[in-house]
Amino acid sequence: MERGPKMMVLAVILAAGAIVAVRVWRATDGGRESAPAAGGATGAREKFTGGGRPVTAPVDGTTGGATGGVLAADKVARLEKIRRDYDEIRTKMSADYGAAGDKFPGGVSAFLKQLALLEREMHADFAAVLTPRELEDYEMSESTTGQALRRRLGDAAVTDEQRRAVFRLQREFDDRFALVFDVSPAALAERTKLQQMVREKVRALVGDAVFATWLSAEDPSYAAMRTMAAQAGLPGTTVEELWRIKNEFILGRLEIAAQAGLTAPQRAAMQAALADQARSRVSVLVRPEALQPGNEALAWLPSRR
Repeated sequence: MERGPKMMVLAVILAAGAIVAVRVWRATDGGRESAPAAGGATGAREKFTGGGRPVTAPVDGTTGGATGGVLAADKVARLEKIRRDYDEIRTKMSADYGAAGDKFPGGVSAFLKQLALLEREMHADFAAVLTPRELEDYEMSESTTGQALRRRLGDAAVTDEQRRAVFRLQREFDDRFALVFDVSPAALAERTKLQQMVREKVRALVGDAVFATWLSAEDPSYAAMRTMAAQAGLPGTTVEELWRIKNEFILGRLEIAAQAGLTAPQRAAMQAALADQARSRVSVLVRPEALQPGNEALAWLPSRR
């Protein structure tokens, strides 16, 4: 189908309230939300379209446009046209949602899912214009995954191929959950496990030092743990162990919440026992004052009741 008719059909589908999923909602005017902790802690995300910046992408094997490489003029024009078309639809959708409020068919979930279809369709149109390498360059510069990658790696000394490999890992994870709005404990537990697998793969790709930079940007509690350890003169292994305890504690809570057949008192008792175990493990690693309320590094750990 040609782009013109396809855009018209897409607009009709969206206006009718088709249900699909999206992560770009956080970037819309009405959707400034914090990302769930299980989702990689990326916070409010920018639009995939780059917020109106000129469409550029390195084409000489570098990332981030460091050499100033740009796409051919005809491709730039086509990408700008695609972006404008989708921006118009997104604007109309946002206006319709804002006007309908609580009466919007399907509620906020349906609106989020509509936006996801929009992003995927736009990605497909970009792919029809660009070569695979150009598309990856563009996404590393403009996509939400690419922007998160730059924030997490910063100026870390990694090769272009390492950067691309990390981007592909994170993009695969993001794409898998972009259409998932299941926040049940079982679904969040699965997501948490997979996220940790991605993190370990990133560590294997870039090494411990760069991974620490990555994780500090992704998980504020890890950055706080590093600060606490440095100020208290604790060994670096303490940070790794604290982070491991945190991950195991969060996953354990989700698994208990997902376990069927428990009474409310049974579930509460299991959660309390899990928290006591985590506190005992942490108390061996840090000074007593670190366990007092208000310590950002241990904000995830419930206070003893």
